[in-house]
Amino acid sequence: METQTIGSTERKYLLAVYLTLNEMGWTRLKKVSDFLKVKMPSAKQFLTKLDEAKLIYYEKRGGISLTQEGKRLAIIENAHLNAVRVFFCEILSLDEKEAVEAAWNIYFNLSDKTVRRFSDFARFLVEGEAKDVVEKFREFIHQPRKKLTPCQIRTMYDEEEEKESGDLESE
Repeated sequence: METQTIGSTERKYLLAVYLTLNEMGWTRLKKVSDFLKVKMPSAKQFLTKLDEAKLIYYEKRGGISLTQEGKRLAIIENAHLNAVRVFFCEILSLDEKEAVEAAWNIYFNLSDKTVRRFSDFARFLVEGEAKDVVEKFREFIHQPRKKLTPCQIRTMYDEEEEKESGDLESE
């Protein structure tokens, strides 16, 4: 497996290794699986792939550490994930826990190009000329709703009720 072709799941595991390293520069399978809330056999499968790709050093029943290339990629992944997290915190005003969860759920499903654009847009809104737009949005989300959205969520119950009322009117 070449480093250029690792998938989103492998990228997630690589970042998990990076984020669970101890001060000595290594982590364990259990730490990674607990961090990602997955079972150890699943984590082992992906860590083996990362080892084969020469992004980590992984010894069975031993420590896990990053290779130079693995560390380089993990730092990039961490920076991109943080850009998405900042968007949720700083722009959408979610609390830190919600922002971290949303970032982890969304980030690894985005293409590289989308992540770059997302990151650039977040920087533009926070650092650029659009700070007033962010402030106006924050004010907006705290206002009571003035009108309903044009695309209301409808349930089968609503549709059945309308159908029944329509049937009664036609009799």
